[in-house]
Amino acid sequence: MADAQVDESLQRADKWSKIIALFFAMAVFGLATLLTDNVNFNAAIAAFSAIGVRIYIPYHASLASDAGVPSQAIEATGNYHHGAAGGALVVGSFAALAAMVIEPGFLLALGVGVGTGVLSFLVLRTALPS
Repeated sequence: MADAQVDESLQRADKWSKIIALFFAMAVFGLATLLTDNVNFNAAIAAFSAIGVRIYIPYHASLASDAGVPSQAIEATGNYHHGAAGGALVVGSFAALAAMVIEPGFLLALGVGVGTGVLSFLVLRTALPS
Protein backbone atom coordinates (compact mmCIF):
# COMPACT_ATOMS: atom_id res chain seq x y z
CA MET A 1 0.00 0.00 0.00
CA ALA A 2 2.87 2.39 0.74
CA ASP A 3 4.15 1.89 -2.81
CA ALA A 4 0.74 2.85 -4.23
CA GLN A 5 0.73 6.04 -2.13
CA VAL A 6 4.23 6.92 -3.24
CA ASP A 7 3.27 6.33 -6.85
CA GLU A 8 0.19 8.54 -6.48
CA SER A 9 2.13 11.35 -4.82
CA LEU A 10 4.85 11.17 -7.45
CA GLN A 11 2.31 11.17 -10.26
CA ARG A 12 0.61 14.18 -8.72
CA ALA A 13 3.95 15.97 -8.35
CA ASP A 14 4.80 15.06 -11.94
CA LYS A 15 1.55 16.58 -13.21
CA TRP A 16 1.97 19.73 -11.12
CA SER A 17 5.59 20.12 -12.19
CA LYS A 18 4.48 20.55 -15.80
CA ILE A 19 2.19 23.42 -14.88
CA ILE A 20 4.68 25.04 -12.52
CA ALA A 21 7.47 24.76 -15.10
CA LEU A 22 5.27 26.40 -17.74
CA PHE A 23 4.57 29.41 -15.55
CA PHE A 24 8.19 29.51 -14.42
CA ALA A 25 9.29 29.64 -18.07
CA MET A 26 6.94 32.54 -18.76
CA ALA A 27 8.20 34.44 -15.71
CA VAL A 28 11.86 33.86 -16.58
CA PHE A 29 11.26 34.90 -20.18
CA GLY A 30 9.55 38.07 -18.99
CA LEU A 31 12.39 38.86 -16.60
CA ALA A 32 15.02 38.14 -19.23
CA THR A 33 13.20 40.32 -21.77
CA LEU A 34 13.31 43.21 -19.32
CA LEU A 35 17.07 42.74 -18.87
CA THR A 36 18.30 41.89 -22.39
CA ASP A 37 17.26 42.50 -25.98
CA ASN A 38 18.17 39.05 -27.34
CA VAL A 39 14.84 37.24 -27.70
CA ASN A 40 16.38 33.93 -28.79
CA PHE A 41 18.73 33.92 -25.81
CA ASN A 42 15.86 34.78 -23.46
CA ALA A 43 13.78 31.90 -24.83
CA ALA A 44 16.66 29.46 -24.34
CA ILE A 45 17.22 30.65 -20.78
CA ALA A 46 13.52 30.29 -20.01
CA ALA A 47 13.37 26.81 -21.56
CA PHE A 48 16.42 25.43 -19.77
CA SER A 49 15.36 26.82 -16.40
CA ALA A 50 11.83 25.42 -16.83
CA ILE A 51 13.24 22.00 -17.71
CA GLY A 52 15.29 22.20 -14.52
CA VAL A 53 12.20 22.97 -12.47
CA ARG A 54 10.32 20.17 -14.23
CA ILE A 55 13.05 17.67 -13.30
CA TYR A 56 13.57 18.91 -9.73
CA ILE A 57 9.96 18.95 -8.46
CA PRO A 58 9.30 15.17 -8.75
CA TYR A 59 12.73 14.53 -7.18
CA HIS A 60 11.86 16.75 -4.23
CA ALA A 61 8.42 15.15 -3.90
CA SER A 62 9.96 11.68 -3.92
CA LEU A 63 12.18 12.61 -0.97
CA ALA A 64 9.31 14.23 0.91
CA SER A 65 7.12 11.12 0.58
CA ASP A 66 6.79 8.61 3.40
CA ALA A 67 9.07 6.10 1.69
CA GLY A 68 11.77 8.72 1.08
CA VAL A 69 12.94 6.97 -2.09
CA PRO A 70 14.56 9.38 -4.56
CA SER A 71 13.07 9.53 -8.04
CA GLN A 72 16.18 8.10 -9.72
CA ALA A 73 15.71 4.87 -7.75
CA ILE A 74 12.46 4.22 -9.61
CA GLU A 75 13.03 1.84 -12.49
CA ALA A 76 11.14 3.87 -15.12
CA THR A 77 13.29 7.00 -14.64
CA GLY A 78 16.80 7.66 -15.85
CA ASN A 79 19.82 6.67 -13.82
CA TYR A 80 21.14 10.15 -12.98
CA HIS A 81 20.72 12.48 -10.01
CA HIS A 82 17.48 14.28 -10.83
CA GLY A 83 17.82 16.87 -8.08
CA ALA A 84 21.32 17.83 -9.15
CA ALA A 85 20.40 17.94 -12.85
CA GLY A 86 17.33 20.08 -12.25
CA GLY A 87 19.12 22.44 -9.91
CA ALA A 88 22.09 22.75 -12.25
CA LEU A 89 19.85 23.68 -15.19
CA VAL A 90 18.22 26.45 -13.17
CA VAL A 91 21.51 27.75 -11.73
CA GLY A 92 23.25 27.63 -15.11
CA SER A 93 20.38 29.47 -16.77
CA PHE A 94 20.40 32.29 -14.26
CA ALA A 95 24.21 32.50 -14.39
CA ALA A 96 24.03 32.83 -18.18
CA LEU A 97 21.40 35.54 -17.84
CA ALA A 98 23.53 37.42 -15.31
CA ALA A 99 26.55 37.17 -17.60
CA MET A 100 24.52 38.50 -20.53
CA VAL A 101 23.32 41.45 -18.46
CA ILE A 102 26.82 42.29 -17.20
CA GLU A 103 28.66 41.83 -20.52
CA PRO A 104 26.41 41.42 -23.57
CA GLY A 105 27.85 38.62 -25.64
CA PHE A 106 26.16 35.37 -26.53
CA LEU A 107 29.24 33.12 -26.43
CA LEU A 108 30.45 34.52 -23.12
CA ALA A 109 27.03 34.05 -21.54
CA LEU A 110 26.81 30.55 -22.97
CA GLY A 111 30.21 29.65 -21.54
CA VAL A 112 29.35 31.06 -18.12
CA GLY A 113 26.02 29.22 -18.10
CA VAL A 114 27.49 25.88 -19.12
CA GLY A 115 30.44 26.19 -16.74
CA THR A 116 28.27 27.19 -13.81
CA GLY A 117 25.77 24.47 -14.63
CA VAL A 118 28.41 21.74 -14.71
CA LEU A 119 30.03 22.98 -11.52
CA SER A 120 26.70 23.23 -9.70
CA PHE A 121 25.75 19.72 -10.89
CA LEU A 122 28.95 18.33 -9.40
CA VAL A 123 28.35 20.14 -6.11
CA LEU A 124 24.65 19.29 -5.91
CA ARG A 125 25.28 15.64 -6.77
CA THR A 126 27.23 15.25 -3.54
CA ALA A 127 25.19 17.72 -1.44
CA LEU A 128 21.68 16.45 -2.18
CA PRO A 129 20.47 13.05 -0.97
CA SER A 130 20.37 10.34 -3.60
